[in-house]
Amino acid sequence: MDKTIIEQIARKQPLLDRELIKLENIKDGIYCIHSSWGLGQILGYDPAINKLKIVFEDAVEHMMDPIFCARKLEILCDNDLLVQFKNDPKGVAEKAKNNPMELFYNLIQNHPRQELALSEIEFIFKRIIGESGFRRWWIGVKKLLAKDPLITLSPKHSNTYILREQPVSIEDEIIEQLHIHKDPIKKIEIAAKILTLPSENQEAMAGEIKTVISDLDHIITSNDRRLSTAQKLTCCWIRNDLTEIIGDDIEYFEPTPESLIRECNNLGKLVEELSPAYYGRFLLLVTCAFPDEWEMRCANLLRNSQGKFTNECIVFLVDRGCHEFLKDCFNRWLNEHSLKSSLLHWIIKNRHARKFSEILSKELIGFKLLKAVFLAIDLDALANVSAKRIPLAELVSEDRNLIRDLLSGANEENAKDLCRMLMQNQWFDSLTKRLLLARFIKEFPSMQSLIAEKVGEKRIATDASLIVSQESFDLKKKEYETLINEKIPANKRAIEIAREHGDLSENSEYKMARQDQELLFSRRDQLESDLERAQIINFDTASDSMVSIGTVVRLQSETSQEQVEYAILGAWDGDPENNILSYKTPLAQALLSKTIGDSVEVTIGEKASSWKIEAIMRYVDYA
Repeated sequence: MDKTIIEQIARKQPLLDRELIKLENIKDGIYCIHSSWGLGQILGYDPAINKLKIVFEDAVEHMMDPIFCARKLEILCDNDLLVQFKNDPKGVAEKAKNNPMELFYNLIQNHPRQELALSEIEFIFKRIIGESGFRRWWIGVKKLLAKDPLITLSPKHSNTYILREQPVSIEDEIIEQLHIHKDPIKKIEIAAKILTLPSENQEAMAGEIKTVISDLDHIITSNDRRLSTAQKLTCCWIRNDLTEIIGDDIEYFEPTPESLIRECNNLGKLVEELSPAYYGRFLLLVTCAFPDEWEMRCANLLRNSQGKFTNECIVFLVDRGCHEFLKDCFNRWLNEHSLKSSLLHWIIKNRHARKFSEILSKELIGFKLLKAVFLAIDLDALANVSAKRIPLAELVSEDRNLIRDLLSGANEENAKDLCRMLMQNQWFDSLTKRLLLARFIKEFPSMQSLIAEKVGEKRIATDASLIVSQESFDLKKKEYETLINEKIPANKRAIEIAREHGDLSENSEYKMARQDQELLFSRRDQLESDLERAQIINFDTASDSMVSIGTVVRLQSETSQEQVEYAILGAWDGDPENNILSYKTPLAQALLSKTIGDSVEVTIGEKASSWKIEAIMRYVDYA
């Protein structure tokens, strides 16, 4: 901006030096950025109104006060990455794909402090890569950053990347981090990284490893109350593994992993706190610590297991020839009604697997199992106060052959009981219930009358129908199908990929994917509710004797004599720019059932207006 104009602005309101510098750097065509509005371009200054003209990502011209701009906008230089992308989107996007580290260096080197928070990285690269592709791209880049000797994570903020002045080897960085952090839990995590280094690197830092072993041994024996048994056990394993790397003897270390789990009163809780990477090692430890009763110990852990440990425990027992033992356990737990969600989920997913055919008997894979599944989902729904997902319920919905497979040995009475359980289930929404009930009817057509009776009772209690056009219904249904068949499965894959990177408490990709999942599920539930209530009409039954859904009404203002015409259509047909109103809008509600000559008064915002109905036409004739 011109210095004379800046001086005039400064006389009206004093500015700080950095704000004056910003105003001096503002030129026509230069780019800027706002934390909420995104990238913008300054088109010019209008002295008549003392405003800057700026176009942001919404493509609308905004007239903004220069002082506001100086305080809220960041002025971008020509070599800024977002400016480069604006001028050459294909070139920068191609570089992000083929040479991402060059772009990352470009970004961090232009930062005043030469450091970047994850929020800044997301803000910029999501615009370059795109929302959908950013996570996968960032997972790959993070692996490259972890190996880069010039890039490190801030010791205070684990999601902030810092550009070093000099390159540092991975070994030196690990030792540096161990010196910086005093928290024992963090020290254990960092020490574990030494085990991932190539053997030649481990040999080169043998002296430092001895110090690390001493530190870990002190952590284990210090009786620090902050450490759980699972953390002490993990520390023990890392200490022992590092000791073996440098060729020392672990025989005289105390406590031992065996002594820790013998003293543990709740092995199930220990497993819940243990990293999945150690599940196999833990189960092997159980056989050593309890040589006479390890099978029963493993079975008790399996019975109450969750997630990946369920599969790990079953595979561990199968690999050791415990087929009959597992088969008896599964059938006994089914008869005792004590099969829990995670184990049921595993049984359903693996019911056709050849490897497990000896433990998944025909007696197990039947209608009793389906009853156990519905009961487990109901119990999970009662305990699920935060409306999180229930994997078992999702599997039941997605597995199209499950009901057919589990009803193979059932009679009509068994099927009726299961139908009643499904219709009373507290987790499944009405649309999913209808889909599942249709699978029952396919196996037992006689279920149709029972289901029709129950559905009829439910319809009486539901909210009023939504009257919609066929076109708008098809659009909603298409959105729902895209959500179910594309977006939610893609989100599930993103969650699984993010989960593989461990430590979910600091896994930003996992947290973002989970947030997206909540939004997707919320939208899915809303669409299912809307589609369930939808009543399709084609508007050809509308009459021109009074205003109704499917009519066009001509109104005349009783104050200005202005005339306007509105078509009143279905709940999802609203298009105000083309004078089409949803019948749910306040104006349409005021007009419904009125006839020619009637007057209506409508308040929009704080403005009240009075209109007289001049004419009523059928939409199908008018269109």
